[in-house]
Amino acid sequence: MRFNVVTTLSLLLYTDSYALSFLKNDFRDTNNTFNFKASLDAKSNALAFDVFEQEWQKAPEHKTNNRALGNNYYEAYLELGSLNIGVFKQEQVQISMSDGFIDTWHASNRDFLSLLLNKNVYQDIDPASLQSSANHYKSYGLFIQKIFTLNSKHHFSAKLRLHYADRLNYIEVEGETNREKFQGSFDYYYSGENLISNAPNRSDTAKGLGYGIDLEYIYADESLYFYVGVFNLASHIYWENVDLMHYDFDSEVIYMGSDGYNHYRPFGTGKYEYDVDFTQKLPEYYKATLNYALSENFSLGDNLDIYDGVTYNEVYGNTKVYGGRYKLGYIIENQNVVFGAYFKYISVEISNSFGTANDILQANCKISF
Repeated sequence: MRFNVVTTLSLLLYTDSYALSFLKNDFRDTNNTFNFKASLDAKSNALAFDVFEQEWQKAPEHKTNNRALGNNYYEAYLELGSLNIGVFKQEQVQISMSDGFIDTWHASNRDFLSLLLNKNVYQDIDPASLQSSANHYKSYGLFIQKIFTLNSKHHFSAKLRLHYADRLNYIEVEGETNREKFQGSFDYYYSGENLISNAPNRSDTAKGLGYGIDLEYIYADESLYFYVGVFNLASHIYWENVDLMHYDFDSEVIYMGSDGYNHYRPFGTGKYEYDVDFTQKLPEYYKATLNYALSENFSLGDNLDIYDGVTYNEVYGNTKVYGGRYKLGYIIENQNVVFGAYFKYISVEISNSFGTANDILQANCKISF
């Protein structure tokens, strides 16, 4: 429904000019006073995004290392010459899962209590590393962006976001399992609902203040456009009053004590801490675009996304028709098609898997006037 509304608006606002937004991530001055951007960009190299909501009759198909990055972002800003000033809202998540973690979670019936009681879980899974992490936050705030135009071909951008955050889920898992034993540990920092256990919420007053830094560069001449950007460079959110859940696991539950006798310990032991201070490093990722104009009306290009060692290449062609620009792209790694339409006041972009249980969700909208 939302996409149909956006499409209708774009037809109403049809014009003989088109925005620079058909060039991916173009930050150059568009001579518009007010700008609004909304984007959903989520990519996984192995797992569907609703994998943990599904019933697991067997462990889902996965790789040795499974990676996912999701970014839901909104911003509105005023162009004041070479300076953009505005507000933003963001939800971002970066996930890394080893195959050992997925197999362990399956063997435990996706239930934390079942894992605590299953000291023989290593007998049901192949030897593997348990190293995994999840980095999730929701924030909003202010940003300022300065654009430096050295000459007609070279352009730089420096952007500073000031975050106020109120939702955190951050987990680090370490460990390994083999045919003889299972050892592991994790630290889970969170505000609001505990997604692992049913522990009561104590972090109603949790808050985070921080910053994000983006650096971007464009080279552009009559036929060639090259863009590269690094996002969340050395960026952090500093949290107060969050909850910490820590657990250690060791399947060797019988051990020799200092008194010379055997003792028994539970497979999993842990603790909760409250009103904890925590420094969260924001996920760093990279984007690049290469566009070559074969003529005024047609060009070919490649959009590249890189995060956590995973790359995505979108090859595309775009053409100018009756004053608008239209793009047809193809993401090689996931075999997804991307459609784009770009006009003077509005541009939209959407992947064919939008709204489905797939490993790519992509949609963008920009309104300028």
